[in-house]
Amino acid sequence: EAGFITAMNFKAKNLNLRDTQFTNPVGFDGFGQYTTVHDLSLLTAEAMQSAVFKRLVSTISITVTDVDHTISHELTSLNLLLGQISGLSGVKTGFTQLAGECLVTFVQRQNYQIITVVLGSNDRFGETRQLIDWVFANFSWQELSPAIHYWLPGHNHKNHYRPQRQW
Repeated sequence: EAGFITAMNFKAKNLNLRDTQFTNPVGFDGFGQYTTVHDLSLLTAEAMQSAVFKRLVSTISITVTDVDHTISHELTSLNLLLGQISGLSGVKTGFTQLAGECLVTFVQRQNYQIITVVLGSNDRFGETRQLIDWVFANFSWQELSPAIHYWLPGHNHKNHYRPQRQW
């Protein structure tokens, strides 16, 4: 386990997650374990570049079996917004006593992508729904210049847009 945690922290540093440190591999509350909304959004942007990861976190439910197909288990996502919000994919639900309810989502509508991160909530699904609705109702999209993309590690920057507030 210690080696895995070391690898997690090494990967975090390589992704420029400057305010993230892991002390356990599963996200439990622990002395010295921390992250930020910003770092979680960077991590999500990187993870969503993987088609396999995107497919996994978009799965509402699936039945898995052993190799002989004698034992099966139905797995269901705890993300109540999957299949309920247009363009939403996963990404991560969570809860701990210190962090409260947490939810990270990725939404793509047409060519526009947003990542939402809600931490310390008492209603992660309701707050996330409101945030997504607000963004798509109140922002227009403008193409970014290449200089703006410095903070998105490993991204193809051709089709990234920055939302602009409609006043």
